[in-house]
Amino acid sequence: MHLFPPVRLTLISAMFPPSPPAEAEDEARDWAEMPSDALAAVFVKLDVADILTGAGLVCRAWRRLAATDPTLWRRVNMSDQGDLLETEEAEAMARAAVERAAGTMEAFCADSFVTDGLLCYISQRAPSLKSLQLCLCHDVSNEGFAVAINGFPQLEELDVTFCSLYGSVFETAGRACPQLKCFKLNERWSIYSEFAAYEGMDDDTEALGIASTMPGLQDLQLIGNNLTNDGLMAILDGCPHLESLDIRQCYNIQMDDALKSKCARIRDLKLPHDPISDFKYRAYIASSIANSGSDFALELYDDLDVVTEDDDADFDDMDDLDEANSDGGMYDDDLDM
Repeated sequence: MHLFPPVRLTLISAMFPPSPPAEAEDEARDWAEMPSDALAAVFVKLDVADILTGAGLVCRAWRRLAATDPTLWRRVNMSDQGDLLETEEAEAMARAAVERAAGTMEAFCADSFVTDGLLCYISQRAPSLKSLQLCLCHDVSNEGFAVAINGFPQLEELDVTFCSLYGSVFETAGRACPQLKCFKLNERWSIYSEFAAYEGMDDDTEALGIASTMPGLQDLQLIGNNLTNDGLMAILDGCPHLESLDIRQCYNIQMDDALKSKCARIRDLKLPHDPISDFKYRAYIASSIANSGSDFALELYDDLDVVTEDDDADFDDMDDLDEANSDGGMYDDDLDM
């Protein structure tokens, strides 16, 4: 066996002194005295639920920071909370986050639990919102959305994926949000064959609304939409700044020479039959395809836990919007400053 000479062992010991006992290290560390800027840098990486029910309750100093620093709530992502929390609890957390942002919120992302009442609550208190992303929010109606969207005049990004919104409501959105640069309206295309569209299922209402009210668009995603060649032509004419266009699974579109010529200027173009493997919510599309009897190859989704229609959660309607508009009591701030 090779042994280190005594001198080398001494040098190694000097370079790597033994760690102090864990007990002594813990006694010397006072987490409540962590500088607020350093603590805020940690908090901003946490989920809303983690702050409201965990880190923000550790001690008085941490609770004060969580309740009074609006920078923590400028970008609120609750896209995974619909599956983890009861609807009422998730909505109460969202309302608390909006209140703590104190008018400075710039981005809000959520799935499933958002209602008309919550969306209107946000629109009344987040005039600086620039990004709104909603997925699987079936409790947001056309009427509620049309009212709320008028409260977001600075919106630059709007993502509506697998919601119950449709038709001319997006013309309303375009008029209310003149600074829109990115719009995503994604739906689940229900078909019997990947090459044959439903008779009578073509609809250019949404496409024409986009074309007439969103001239500043640079990025447009319309996965699973029922628009036709006419609707796409209108978009290409009405949105001259488009750089990215995604019309995957828009099977009413037939890419003829006229459309190919119009689309030649689009830097990033995804066509109806292009793969969907990079789409965040592809599992839902895979489920829809599987249930339709289509011959689409589903091997891309073999490793995914596909959520089917039967797994969608039931959400109770909120009958009393006045009561709903009150702050979530469980997250009210009661601080001894």
